[in-house]
Amino acid sequence: MKYKLIIILLLIILSCKNNNRENNMISVNRDEIEPNDSLEYSQFIDTSTSINASFKSDEDIDYYQIKPTNASVMDLSIYANKLDINLTLISSSNSNVININTKDIENYKGFIELKDFMFYDDSYFLKLSSDKEGKYDLRFEFKNDYFPSNEIEPNNNINSANIINYPNELVYGYFLYNDFDIDENIKPYIKNSDITDIDIYKIENDTDINTSINIVLEYSKDIEMLLFDENYNYIKKSINRLNTSFEAGSKYYIALVCFGNKSIMERYTLHYEFN
Repeated sequence: MKYKLIIILLLIILSCKNNNRENNMISVNRDEIEPNDSLEYSQFIDTSTSINASFKSDEDIDYYQIKPTNASVMDLSIYANKLDINLTLISSSNSNVININTKDIENYKGFIELKDFMFYDDSYFLKLSSDKEGKYDLRFEFKNDYFPSNEIEPNNNINSANIINYPNELVYGYFLYNDFDIDENIKPYIKNSDITDIDIYKIENDTDINTSINIVLEYSKDIEMLLFDENYNYIKKSINRLNTSFEAGSKYYIALVCFGNKSIMERYTLHYEFN
């Protein structure tokens, strides 16, 4: 019996190791392939890859086409010493998903990291440029794990609100500085100040139970939370935590307003829970 138990434990350990190998895709090292200064000549990335690259001049633009063979999630990292970089992630439908200028990042120290980016299109293009020549290291890490609750940008107006599907579902997001038009339903209820980003989420009580909930934002900075009903009527506001009734059939929109003029490369988590 003792030996059977040892064999079973060994099989479990080996199985776990094999699963870890499958979930952590093998990474390859490559050099940048020039020319890659247009969408047509973009360098193709289909597996987890580390790239040694450089900007040859202040007019150099580097494109990378991201199309993983078997993955649904990406971590993207850029190491650029103190080089300022413009980063744009473009979907295959030719819409800008993310725009980042490192000059607009709070406490930028030559490193950008975006974690758990979900693939909703077949492929994406990464466009990089700088105002001077210099070297940078680029890392794409693809994962098979599925993260259904990542923020989907853009979500800065009510019509593009992300959905939180159920209580205690954790949603991860970033406050990234961009120029955008403030939703007219929200504008009257926020102060006239610089705004880094607004992220909007939708929740719905599709049960027949009347209850109350706490909406909780976990973040190192104070973020204004505004609550609107399904007809976009303003209800209340608070900082990082908001309590409200949640009647059967009701729908709410939650607007997270980050004031400032710098992107913050720190992830937040958002969820709601029953009282």
